[in-house]
Amino acid sequence: MFKWRLYYDDGSTFSDGDGAPHDSPPWGVVAVSQPDAPNGSRELLGNGDYYLYRKDIGLWHEVATDGLPDHLAHFGHLMSCVRPGRWMPNRVEWVKIVERMRAEARDA
Repeated sequence: MFKWRLYYDDGSTFSDGDGAPHDSPPWGVVAVSQPDAPNGSRELLGNGDYYLYRKDIGLWHEVATDGLPDHLAHFGHLMSCVRPGRWMPNRVEWVKIVERMRAEARDA
């Protein structure tokens, strides 16, 4: 079981079982899965320009480029990791990653 898992454009993953958020590879993140988000939802993120890990809530969240300065100014002291999101031009490969992410979240 994993608390969170990053999905990369090359098909690889990195989860809390592999290390801390700041240990994750910095480039190529296309989605994040957090099956046991505190609100009870199976939170799947996949449209962010940036993914931010907030150590106070123990979760990743996504922000658009326009929102990044606001988050850094207000919550920068609570972030332990920032990863840029990668857009995948090959939508077939993107759909495969999303399907894998959903299946692995259900099984977590």
